[in-house]
Amino acid sequence: MQEKARILIAEDNRIMRETLRMLLQKTYDVEAVDSGEACLEVLARSAKDLVLLDINMTGIDGYETCRRLRQDFHHLPVIFVSALDSLEERLLAFDSGGNDFVLKPFSAEVLLRKVAKAIELYAERSSMLAEKASLEEMAKGYLQNAGEASVLLNFMRSTIGCIEYPALAKSILQAGAEYGLNCHVQIRHEHESLSLTRNGLANGLEVSILEKSATMGRMFQFSKRLVLNFDFVTLLVNDLPDDPVLCARIRDNVTTLAETAEAVAEAIGLRKQAAEQAAKRQQALVQTTAAIERLREMHHLQQLDTRFQLQHLLDRVEKSYSFLAMSVHQEETLSSIVRGGTDQVLGVFERNAVFEQEFETILAALAE
Repeated sequence: MQEKARILIAEDNRIMRETLRMLLQKTYDVEAVDSGEACLEVLARSAKDLVLLDINMTGIDGYETCRRLRQDFHHLPVIFVSALDSLEERLLAFDSGGNDFVLKPFSAEVLLRKVAKAIELYAERSSMLAEKASLEEMAKGYLQNAGEASVLLNFMRSTIGCIEYPALAKSILQAGAEYGLNCHVQIRHEHESLSLTRNGLANGLEVSILEKSATMGRMFQFSKRLVLNFDFVTLLVNDLPDDPVLCARIRDNVTTLAETAEAVAEAIGLRKQAAEQAAKRQQALVQTTAAIERLREMHHLQQLDTRFQLQHLLDRVEKSYSFLAMSVHQEETLSSIVRGGTDQVLGVFERNAVFEQEFETILAALAE
């Protein structure tokens, strides 16, 4: 099972502290303390994914707590939850290192959305930092030869944020050229492939050679040519050096180059998938907002139309008295019955005014 995100609540009001705990504990691993000092002690011994922080607390206040935790936890999201709503208080929260602000009393749905979004962004940032650290650590292991290692290091630096396959393929060929090699590369993605040589797009024969080479195992060497195959990347080296020692070192270097390119190609695919999913979520959000707006408008028009029809009915009833030969008392009685029914229906609309409030709450949450 996926591990729950960890939330730390620092709130000195017991009722509010327990309210926050009960709201969050079904979804998250929640720990709650009653002071800023206790908050810092917990963070010193256990990792957290989010801190909910009150401002007015006994001992050090929320601002000072946030400033102190920022010394060790630069990216940990902090959301202030406070009844203080002045611009000055919000600026102090921002200056002390806070990421967001929730005003008491708060909407449970708004708080949960803010918490979920902050944890999601923190996880994405942590993942990217870990990926960067992993690639940088990988680079350090190949600094025995400064000249050759710098080629790999420059390649890693230039591709760590790469988001397009053609740019990656060009970087691979550039790194091969810096080793003095003539390389061909093929990158496969989403049932398609991109084949490049140092002269540009590969021609039909070169593409067929790369496709045939991709079936020859992880590593295959014949004469001065070397083929390296991975799931996404095939690298063909056409001119290995004659010196066996240099050839072995070059082979090790281009193997590392291909392995790194494979990791970057996979990362590009994940980024593209994430971007597509984000676009779909955004589209769904827009469609949902529009649908709710339409529902609200339909509800409003329905109310207006019903009021109009009721009034029209009453007018028709009263105009018909002259044809019904009714007594004045009968007319008044019938009018009273119709008006009473009309008032009851309109009263139902008045009691259903909460629909408008709910529409506003949903739309506001979607906008955030």
